[in-house]
Amino acid sequence: MTALSSGTDRARRKAADTTAPAAAPARRRRGHGRSKDVEAPPRWSHWVLGPLAALWMVPVVMVVGISLLPTSNPSTTALGLLPEEPTLRNYVTIFETNPILQHLLNSLLVSVPSILLVVLLGSMTAFALARLRVPFRGVVFVGLLLALVLPMASIVVAVFKILQAIGLYDSLLGLVLAYTALGLPFAVIMIRTTYLAIPDETYEAALVDGASAWTIFWRIYFPLGKAAAAVVVIWQLMMTWNDFLLPLVAISDNDLKPLTLVPLAYRGIYLSQPGALFAVLVLISVPIVVVYLFIQRYLVNGLAGSVK
Repeated sequence: MTALSSGTDRARRKAADTTAPAAAPARRRRGHGRSKDVEAPPRWSHWVLGPLAALWMVPVVMVVGISLLPTSNPSTTALGLLPEEPTLRNYVTIFETNPILQHLLNSLLVSVPSILLVVLLGSMTAFALARLRVPFRGVVFVGLLLALVLPMASIVVAVFKILQAIGLYDSLLGLVLAYTALGLPFAVIMIRTTYLAIPDETYEAALVDGASAWTIFWRIYFPLGKAAAAVVVIWQLMMTWNDFLLPLVAISDNDLKPLTLVPLAYRGIYLSQPGALFAVLVLISVPIVVVYLFIQRYLVNGLAGSVK
């Protein structure tokens, strides 16, 4: 067991060294110049990307501003983007008038299990397609590509019929399984690209050391694929947390509806309270921003690896 463990550790270190970018000179401290191998972005990019970023932020600022708009004094400033007298009363209102925490819990009970299942099953499938002798793996990969381009609107009726047939209509478990199936094609393609970048010698060396395919996957490939897994986490979170169409079709019980259906479920209440409506929209967006801030380093590395 000790020899096997040391063998797999050696293989993992070798793979990490091989798949890492070519050794570049260490970054010099500020004031000592810039390394020649690190190319600075062109100056014109700041003049182009800066206004584009500011333009993209306008709707975000407007949503936050309206959520802080008091009903007693709906006056705005800063070109109509921000209220003159901001207040958090709208956020208090949505928690007092509706079971927001219950809907938030429903969204978590759907998103978290589907993310875990997609990352685990997608990593296992990607490893099999990248390193194991799977029959017709080329056909399987083409099928995954075709499944990736299908829009949700084209398959929502089929998903509804399947959930009805297996008795999972109006069930959070049905949503979890549906989102897991819909998220697997992207996860497999993304993680497989990372696994293919790991040299074949790493896999062969681990086999010589006596490691099984499961040990190689769990102790070498899965840790090295965490950057690609971060991309999958963000992708899956955005799909499950922000989706409106599938929960609308698959869930009819108000107590089981996720957070995205709150504006529709309680539209009568929010019709005369736009500030409360936009407060709900801000609450829907916050978890994705928080998760992105925590894993943005892995996300950038995963996207860079997929481009390579």
